[in-house]
Amino acid sequence: MTLLRYLLDWLNVVNSNSGQGFSYLRKRLLIAYFLVMATVLGISATALYIFFSRSLNQQLDNRLQTLVQAAAPSLDTIKSEGRQSLDRDLPWRELFSRRKQSLEWFGVNGRLLSREGEAFPRSPLVQERVSSSINEGFPAFQQENQIRSATIAVYTDGTQKDTLQLKGYIRASESTYEIEATLNQLQLGLWLGGGTAIFFIGMSSIYLTHQAFKPTLESYEQLKRFAADASHELGGPLTKISFASEMLLSDPEQLNQPTAQKKVKIIKSGAEQMKRLLEDLLFLARTDVISPLVQPREAIIFLEELLQQLVVHFQAVAQKQKIQFETDLAEGLKVTGDGSQLSRLFSNLINNAFKYTERGGKITLSLRAINQQAVVSIADTGIGISAKYLPYVFQRFWRADQVNQQEGLGLGLAIAQTIAQQHGGKITVTSELEVGTCFKVYLPLA
Repeated sequence: MTLLRYLLDWLNVVNSNSGQGFSYLRKRLLIAYFLVMATVLGISATALYIFFSRSLNQQLDNRLQTLVQAAAPSLDTIKSEGRQSLDRDLPWRELFSRRKQSLEWFGVNGRLLSREGEAFPRSPLVQERVSSSINEGFPAFQQENQIRSATIAVYTDGTQKDTLQLKGYIRASESTYEIEATLNQLQLGLWLGGGTAIFFIGMSSIYLTHQAFKPTLESYEQLKRFAADASHELGGPLTKISFASEMLLSDPEQLNQPTAQKKVKIIKSGAEQMKRLLEDLLFLARTDVISPLVQPREAIIFLEELLQQLVVHFQAVAQKQKIQFETDLAEGLKVTGDGSQLSRLFSNLINNAFKYTERGGKITLSLRAINQQAVVSIADTGIGISAKYLPYVFQRFWRADQVNQQEGLGLGLAIAQTIAQQHGGKITVTSELEVGTCFKVYLPLA
């Protein structure tokens, strides 16, 4: 009893608190999606900027290296004839005519001999740094404010064999103003483009989160209805059991009286009703969780034999309720599946037909093959279902207003549909008020 009371409390908590949890989860998903997309965008923009920046700087270093190497033979001219010979003997000047470039010639001791062009660095030549870089086989590059420089040492053959003699140094420089302006424009474009992208990412995050949560929202609404209906359905038999138990316990002497038997029957009826409800809920819960992975037991089922077993039972019900029960079952039709589950499916549908058909009515059970499918039809002349309610008949705990007075838990049709789907089939329903209802079960033939 305590366990059942705990179950009722849990269902009420789910019904009241799941809304807050759902809203919180949706916000977290929205924030997570937005942060992931913004991070990907930020990393991509940063990688693009770094790649472009390095590419421009590498092109600058290549130009400086080409310029300074082309000017190497001119060191002898500068040392022997002076700067006046530059215009006559140095065709390499065309290399920096279109850019803010410059060349500087230094002696062995690092003293400036001459210079040409513009954009000169202010720092003097550092021989130790140049020598260490050149010994490694590379020009010595240096950055000063907006000036990039490349320096090489110029050698000539020495007096001894296999020796080189230092003649001096040449430094080529170029302004990085254009590169920095280009990178600033790129950075501005990335910020503007990134801001626009962030805006659209935010909008798309909201839209995609809403779309992603549509099925969850539907499941959440079903969960709310399920919790409310389950609480209601469990409350009825629990009240019966509790009331009868309290009456017996309040006066133990009643146990020896004939009226005690009536109270015990009430307790037994409530317990059986709760047992059926919990079995149905357990069945539906299992199919909800693992139906994609677990299939019914595979066996060859002869539908005519299975239905005949049900007919024997319901013939007695028909005689008791004064209802005409007719059958038209084709022989030899086979399906693959679980016999006990299929029996439960058809039993639920036939039981519904008897439940909502009045005295003097008629119920027809038929079986035939159509397009490689076995079609089982259960038609009655009962109270019928309004057309506006037909989309809801397979929902759990659903019962139309006109049938609420009938005994039942509202799970039979939901279980029947689940079993049919597990066997690769489906159930359809047609109905008209005060005329009758017809359920048809379609199952693939074996």
